Amino acid sequence: MPRRATLLLASLAGLFAGTSAHALDCAGLASFTSEGNTTVASATLVTTGELTTPAFPNGSAQHLTNLPEFCRVQGVSQPSPDSWIRFEVWLPTDWNEKFLSSGEGGFVGQPNYTRLGLDGGLDELIRRGYATSSTDTGHDLSTPYWAVGHPERVTDYLYRAKHLVTVAAKGLVRAYYGRPPTHSYLNSCSNGGRQALMEAQRYPDDYDGLVVGAPWNFQSHSNAGAVWNAQVLGAPGAAIPQSKLATITASVLAACDLDDGVADGVIPDPRTCRWSPRSLLCEGAETSTCLTAGQVDALEKVYAGPVSPDGWPVFPGFAPGGEAGWAGAIVDANGTGAGASDFTGLGRLYFANLVYQNPAWDYATFDFGGDMAYADLKVGTFGNAIDPDLSALRARGVKVIQYHGWNDQVLQPEYSVQYYEQVVVNNGGLRRAQDFYRLFMVPGMTHCYFGPGATSFGAVGQQIPPVRDAAHDVQTALENWVENGFAPDTLVATKYTSNAASNRTVLLTRKLCPYPTVARWSGSGDPNDAASFDCVQGPRDGNRPLFGTTPRGPK
Repeated sequence: MPRRATLLLASLAGLFAGTSAHALDCAGLASFTSEGNTTVASATLVTTGELTTPAFPNGSAQHLTNLPEFCRVQGVSQPSPDSWIRFEVWLPTDWNEKFLSSGEGGFVGQPNYTRLGLDGGLDELIRRGYATSSTDTGHDLSTPYWAVGHPERVTDYLYRAKHLVTVAAKGLVRAYYGRPPTHSYLNSCSNGGRQALMEAQRYPDDYDGLVVGAPWNFQSHSNAGAVWNAQVLGAPGAAIPQSKLATITASVLAACDLDDGVADGVIPDPRTCRWSPRSLLCEGAETSTCLTAGQVDALEKVYAGPVSPDGWPVFPGFAPGGEAGWAGAIVDANGTGAGASDFTGLGRLYFANLVYQNPAWDYATFDFGGDMAYADLKVGTFGNAIDPDLSALRARGVKVIQYHGWNDQVLQPEYSVQYYEQVVVNNGGLRRAQDFYRLFMVPGMTHCYFGPGATSFGAVGQQIPPVRDAAHDVQTALENWVENGFAPDTLVATKYTSNAASNRTVLLTRKLCPYPTVARWSGSGDPNDAASFDCVQGPRDGNRPLFGTTPRGPK
């Protein structure tokens, strides 16, 4: 073909990129098939700007508005006779040529349609021009014990569903637009963070970049930590009234708030906080401002985390400074809660549903030796995303940005540091690891979002950042790294005057530094401005493998 004709076709391709010129009509996707016995149930062009989601058992239908025109694909994957993985892929008419998958938190049960005006749902991603997808991972939550008697559904939830839906979504993108996405990304938190690391370890070809938030990646041991807390706080004389949480937090902050040079109600790195629960021991009769000996002992065990009968660590405990978010552990110390946000109930459901498949399972019987090893073998081998050898990922040029809030009240934050240190050791040291993988610990952030610190920087469930640039938006930072080679040396987190999704009044900003550095006020400049903070060297945890560490399971 003559050079002039080639250039003309290239120009036309660029002209039509991001417009309604598609290789296939939306309705034509109804015949699409993919691996894992994946088929399309419906493909409909949405032109009204509105959509009402299905009403799933764990929530009412939601009416979404301000949507761009898009092709809504609803499909099902059936990789086994007992599998029924529902998913949706949304393909915008005005496409930015990228695929960005939403992840799914907790025990899932429905696609992540919306975060109600916050970042990370299908609705917000499609407004930004991405082709996007989400899945229920193979079950709904009409019963909390959906896994009992259904081992294939356990496999689907743990790793199979996300991969199959990713393959299908990218295939639908190619079919609809006539070309593959220029880049594919996943941005999610909690179980979604575990999904991201599972994809990185099992299927390194699926994505070009991953934002990994507060990952539930050592699922069996993190949930054992929830059972540990339930056992500890359920012991005679150990229960800590919810009313005392404020006292504990105030005492911790009095000791450690100024570690970064600013009194702002946030501890920059709880690992350096030198505070003891025994400083609150009642000198006489119990009052609302002190702790009994039994309560002190229980609190020390919550901070320390579970240990095996022979004294080997099973998992880190919770960090000091986040006690205000511990109401779930205090109110539901017997571990019977069913909510995924309740970290005692989270542990109970994991073991009763996935591991022992027995709704009558009693958390008090759990042994942190033999039972822990059984859980690792039965489910952890397949669901724990803890393989630190990411050489295949690195060889492909994939980039990873991980974050975790130090005030996380659901998943113990220090394990993010410990896992990252294992990645460092297994990938040639810190400098080589940071060439493709960076960790940002977030002071004052609870699970995935909110908390007393500055916690909005473009991740799932967070308030929309003030600017969509590589400084304030972690997804933009990831794309700038993958596509242009500029690694994020810092991020800027924003705190608004309230947590309302519509609130756009900035209270302060803070600098987020890549581990092992931490932000410290320079001593001059506005302490409410991220520019007044420097990244300084923080402590290293070292490579400390945990008790019962399980290998990656077979595909």
